[in-house]
Amino acid sequence: RSAIFLHPDGMGANTWMAARLMQVGPDGRLHWDQLPRVAMYVGPTADAVNQSSNAGATTHAWGVRARLDSYGTIDGQTPVAASGKPLSLMREAQAAGKKIAILNSSSLTEPGTGVFLASVANRDDEAEIAAQILAAAPDIALGGGETFFLPKGVQGRHGEGSREDGRNLVEEARAAGYTLVYSREELAALPATAERVIGLFAREETFNEGSETALAEAGLPHFQPQAPRFDEMLGFILERFRQAPQGYFIVGNEEASDNLSGENNAPATRDAVAGADRAIGLALAEVRNNPALTVIVASDSDNGGMNATSDDLYDPEDLPRPLPARTAVGSPLDSDNGAPFLTPPDRDGNRIPFYITWASDSDSAGGLVARGIGPGAERIGGTIDATEIYKALYLGLFGVELR
Repeated sequence: RSAIFLHPDGMGANTWMAARLMQVGPDGRLHWDQLPRVAMYVGPTADAVNQSSNAGATTHAWGVRARLDSYGTIDGQTPVAASGKPLSLMREAQAAGKKIAILNSSSLTEPGTGVFLASVANRDDEAEIAAQILAAAPDIALGGGETFFLPKGVQGRHGEGSREDGRNLVEEARAAGYTLVYSREELAALPATAERVIGLFAREETFNEGSETALAEAGLPHFQPQAPRFDEMLGFILERFRQAPQGYFIVGNEEASDNLSGENNAPATRDAVAGADRAIGLALAEVRNNPALTVIVASDSDNGGMNATSDDLYDPEDLPRPLPARTAVGSPLDSDNGAPFLTPPDRDGNRIPFYITWASDSDSAGGLVARGIGPGAERIGGTIDATEIYKALYLGLFGVELR
């Protein structure tokens, strides 16, 4: 029994719709669309109608309703999980002999993956989070965040360290038997015998955060070229975990879809979603060869409120050309440098014009959707609380139904 939990952060159903239109067109379907189990995801915290990244991850990792400031703790205490054990789901899987791995397009300390291995009172204590991740001894950890593994004054591959305690976690990791890699080329060159691997592919995030204008002015791509993309990282892990005798548990967080939608950057969000969707495709391919594998895909928030529309585009009197920066009611309007975006051809060969409107620059409850496939995904249906993600993964990993 194995499980993969993929968390494309910040994505409501509306974001998936906009990304689908941009990637494959009105009649195309994403890998995400091929996951057969579907549920509306309701994710309030104990003190807010929406989740924060750290609160959502705490709920996913422990199966309990968290508070907005939670990072593997609730009111300063490490919770008892829904299984009744004082362990996160990943630590319980590890204790059962399963291989474990995390991957993140942001820093490894980012909550979507970090909470599965670390518990702190303050999510900004990334030095402590990094230390706890290393102490937890995952088989593989791939992402950014090199700065939190090195002391201040020590130059790494991607910049200077920021730890205040003088610890060099890179040296500690090597002493513990890990192979350290810093680029997609180094990752791809590792032999199959390298089973304990830490990848630190950027100083912090592996993407460049900013609006379309800001990134263009700085001459920066959406993703940093030295770093592997989300799907590449997952593919590396699957190659090494496929034959694990006791199974495995992988948690992946695509953070770019959250941060770049928060910047109201539609093309960059599309690129982030495309990487997440390719990763879902890899997970679906694994399911075809392993019926004991459960795959769950969910986001805990809708960041930015990304929506696609063709309204007004067919009446030249309604919208000027180039398209304005805002709609008549003041919502940010995203276009292709003043022109409408065009979908890939539909079934009749038509490329349909559309533009993007944004509702905000932050997280909201949104129209959130959980999807899945495999034994544990039988719990995904109808309308579910965020705590159900843990229970579905638990069923997939251990064959045990939790109430």
